[in-house]
Amino acid sequence: MKIAIGDSFTYGEELSDRRLAWPSLIGYDNLGLPGASNEYIFRTAVDNASTATHMVVGWSDSARHEIYTYDPVSVPGRYINKTGLIQVNAGNDYGKPWFRELYGKYTDLRHQFIRTLTYMVALQDVLSNNAVDYRYCSAFSNQSMFLKYKDDPEIVKWTDRLDNTRFIGYPYKGFVEWAYGTPQGPGGHPLELGHRRIADEILRNIRH
Repeated sequence: MKIAIGDSFTYGEELSDRRLAWPSLIGYDNLGLPGASNEYIFRTAVDNASTATHMVVGWSDSARHEIYTYDPVSVPGRYINKTGLIQVNAGNDYGKPWFRELYGKYTDLRHQFIRTLTYMVALQDVLSNNAVDYRYCSAFSNQSMFLKYKDDPEIVKWTDRLDNTRFIGYPYKGFVEWAYGTPQGPGGHPLELGHRRIADEILRNIRH
């Protein structure tokens, strides 16, 4: 079973037909989720490691986070009056004025990026132990984080453990760069041509 996991750039947000998203173009099942955090991506990849033969993981913005709430929230385009485990982003308050202040108080972007790196490193071992032929990619944001923290000794300890032979575009290129200059939807997502370019770049790196 061939599986692609990621956020809206994997899901095919804003496409007229999700069958035009890059996972379908390379023949992979699409487990993308709009607005997905790297917690979701890591957990979904681990859950599917025992059945997957091939996997492409499109890592998302490290600032995204999961919270559990009993208080209904509305996240446009993703969740309407939902409770339970939801993906959130520091740039929105989701109709709850206290949210942005609370998120900012207990969130540090450097720490969030280190957490993403721990997911990347841990998932390497899980997928290798399950004999999954995998590749990593960055959708957006991580490219700039790799550059920002390239000389940070604590972060270098983690990046040194990444198998960059399986990380397409590492460290500074990913979906945004591959689709650059192609049409986008109103929300900034690549459309058909952008997904084709992403698919072509991935195919160049998974064909042996």
